Amino acid sequence: MKEFQNEQLFQELDNELATTYSGGAAYLYQDAGYQGRKLTFYKGHNDLRYYDFNDKTSSIKITAGETWRFWQNINREGKYLTLSGGRKGAEYNAHQLKQWGFHDNISSLKRIA
Repeated sequence: MKEFQNEQLFQELDNELATTYSGGAAYLYQDAGYQGRKLTFYKGHNDLRYYDFNDKTSSIKITAGETWRFWQNINREGKYLTLSGGRKGAEYNAHQLKQWGFHDNISSLKRIA
């Protein structure tokens, strides 16, 4: 009976809630247009040098229902940018990141909602 109850619970979830419960993510791409090397984060990281990805992010995708904060310095210090996936997920390209001063200028990140 317990197995059936769990199955029914997940059938009743809408897509937004399912993404949240399944652990949505932020995807960082090295190149513009969501190309090149890609890193996936579920919670965040204090220092992108660990992945040899410091100051190399040119485009970002965020899953629906997620809000992420990106910092220009390691250890979540300095100027930051907060981006949301909204109801359907969101994509932020190199042009937008340049306007905000964050193209190839992200060193740490954290999921905040």
